[in-house]
Amino acid sequence: MAKLNISWSNVNCERDILNTLIWNRWILRVLGIWPLVYPDTSTIEKILASISFAFCWSVLSFLLIPLTIFTFSKHSATYDRVKMLGPLVYVCISMLNYLFLVIRHKNIRQCIRVLSTDWRVVQQEDHRKIMIRNAAKGHVLSKFCIVFMYCGGLSYHTLMPFLSHAPTDEQNGTVRPLPWKGFDSIFDLHFMPVYIFVFCAQCCSGIVMFNITTGVCCLAAMFVAHACGQIEIVMDHIENFIKSVQKSPKQRMAVIIKHHVQILRFSISIDSILREICLVEIVGSTICICTLEYYCMTEWNNNDSIAILTYLFLLVSFVFNIFMFCYIGEQLTEQCSKIGYSSYEIEWYRLPGKIALDLTLIISISHRPIKITAGKLINLSFSSFGNVSTIYLFRK
Repeated sequence: MAKLNISWSNVNCERDILNTLIWNRWILRVLGIWPLVYPDTSTIEKILASISFAFCWSVLSFLLIPLTIFTFSKHSATYDRVKMLGPLVYVCISMLNYLFLVIRHKNIRQCIRVLSTDWRVVQQEDHRKIMIRNAAKGHVLSKFCIVFMYCGGLSYHTLMPFLSHAPTDEQNGTVRPLPWKGFDSIFDLHFMPVYIFVFCAQCCSGIVMFNITTGVCCLAAMFVAHACGQIEIVMDHIENFIKSVQKSPKQRMAVIIKHHVQILRFSISIDSILREICLVEIVGSTICICTLEYYCMTEWNNNDSIAILTYLFLLVSFVFNIFMFCYIGEQLTEQCSKIGYSSYEIEWYRLPGKIALDLTLIISISHRPIKITAGKLINLSFSSFGNVSTIYLFRK
């Protein structure tokens, strides 16, 4: 990006970068992906990340194999098989999203590099405040996602197994509570050390899956919030262009256009990172929402209030995940469109003829704003979320 001769520089850029990446750094470290997307990591961090990566895949496989056997076994009751269909789908969603995070690590690393560069080259204090404000918005979305997912998930793993109605086996004996069924056919759960091992392994698997979901949401929120902040900076340049038109107008127009092009490329990279992940998340979350509605109805007949509240909390969590992706997609599209309006609303008639014509390029590009899609099939926006919600209402 072309630079103007401005004396101010962001001396706190490294701290700003770390504050922007704080949630993603902690979550992706747990998943063992952080060294793949952030090159400035030590050898010890890379070793620990490799161990964490292997551990995460191990606990997910430990959960997937018994669930698959139990769900598709002919010896399992139909009700139990349907009861485990939703959790099995969620495990598959988590593993696919984990896989796509690894596959897209080069794109994520490139976006983080662009984000870091933007913090280092920001040239005005007001622009730094814009970036900080948008980063704070991304942090708020990340916190909401973490709270919803962990509250619902931990309730499913701890409160519901121990406080809801205790199941019984064929001999009318009480079965030791576990959040995930199907392990009694592989392990002797009557032996206390084995039961503790299986229960802890299931809880670890749940935490890994929560981290995958929140990691995806935090990445999306961070990148889109940064893109929106850069768009606001471009709009600020455009609005102040008339005031400084006498001071090297060609250079200032070059700064605006190059910055705009950089944002468009960054936004396209965001879409390429989230494309498959959003498709998996939308389809999988929709299936989970449908199964959770069924679970709520069955537990209503069983008068199990703890299970009903847990399923309702999970239902809200999945709906919020879909809403969040649609929200950030709507924000990015809306902000990209605002550049064109800002270019038209200034006193462009006071500009020299050739300089004024340059604004038409920005206006033309803003007529086709960048959109985040789910597999190039669904545009993530409020209208898409409303259509899905309408389908749920009519189906009921």
